[in-house]
Amino acid sequence: MSVRSAAIGVDVGGTTVKGGIVAMSGEVLDRLEHPTEAQAATKTTIEVTEAAIARAQEMGYVPVAVGIGAAGFVDVLSGSVTFSPNLVYDDPDLADAVAARVNLPVMVDNDANAAAWGERAVGAAKGANNMALLVLGTGLGSGFVSNGRLVRGFTGAAAEFGHTVVDPAGPRCNCGLRGCIEQYVSGQAIARMAREAAQHNADTSMISFAGSADAITGYDVARAAREMDEVARDVLRTAGRMLGLAMSNVVNIFDPEVIVLGGRVVEAGEPFLGPARDELARLLSEQKRRPARLQLSALGRNAGIVGAAALAIDEMSRGGADRDPEREGR
Repeated sequence: MSVRSAAIGVDVGGTTVKGGIVAMSGEVLDRLEHPTEAQAATKTTIEVTEAAIARAQEMGYVPVAVGIGAAGFVDVLSGSVTFSPNLVYDDPDLADAVAARVNLPVMVDNDANAAAWGERAVGAAKGANNMALLVLGTGLGSGFVSNGRLVRGFTGAAAEFGHTVVDPAGPRCNCGLRGCIEQYVSGQAIARMAREAAQHNADTSMISFAGSADAITGYDVARAAREMDEVARDVLRTAGRMLGLAMSNVVNIFDPEVIVLGGRVVEAGEPFLGPARDELARLLSEQKRRPARLQLSALGRNAGIVGAAALAIDEMSRGGADRDPEREGR
């Protein structure tokens, strides 16, 4: 019987660490996920990686490489997480920590970079050499491909668009700044705005769904909006307009062929996405720019898994990291 090879893709998020067995064609053969230990993200990543490898072997596949998309700033050359606003990595040398346990080549990149690469490889932006991905989950992740290459920057901390400041007097962000765009469009931002709105609107159904105003989550906001709760819809409308503003800035900086939207927040649907599209169209029209092509993620919650595995396969095929001569000359 011929050997069937596969890569392991791992997506480290603020709430869950997802792992998948990915065929060399990009097909996800199986997946699993564990809740993220917010103070021990490396530990959870190792557990998920080992479980995915064991499952691949049970299915008759030979794992050849591990790709990890990690929430935070990543130095791709070393595979280390240098800063993470929403998680603590108990061992920031993530690539070395995982490789020591699984004895396979390990590639680590930013989680949104990995997801962007997945969408470009087999998803909503397949074949696009200039594309942007915005992942709206606990925070706002982003990945950019320019001229067919991921934008990583000098230290690996580029493409952190969620921490672009839009209001210096705005809400405090976990990154240490105030008024980051993440604080207006992410799941945690929507929940915060909804709790604030509920303090002045005691009859909103968000309170009934959550049990109290202080317990409202993004899921409660989306559920109430679907039932035409105007307070919830106004929260999503405000967040959507801010997303439209964010996307217009993406167009001004990168001029992508396509912007892909992913993450659980987009599941709020039209009460959120409609205002985002309208605001983006308005701003681009004011500048006499061409309309931007928007796509929802084709890979959904598998985007990070697929992209991380694809990056690991790419690195393995090259025989080493995607090195930047400028950085190597430091």
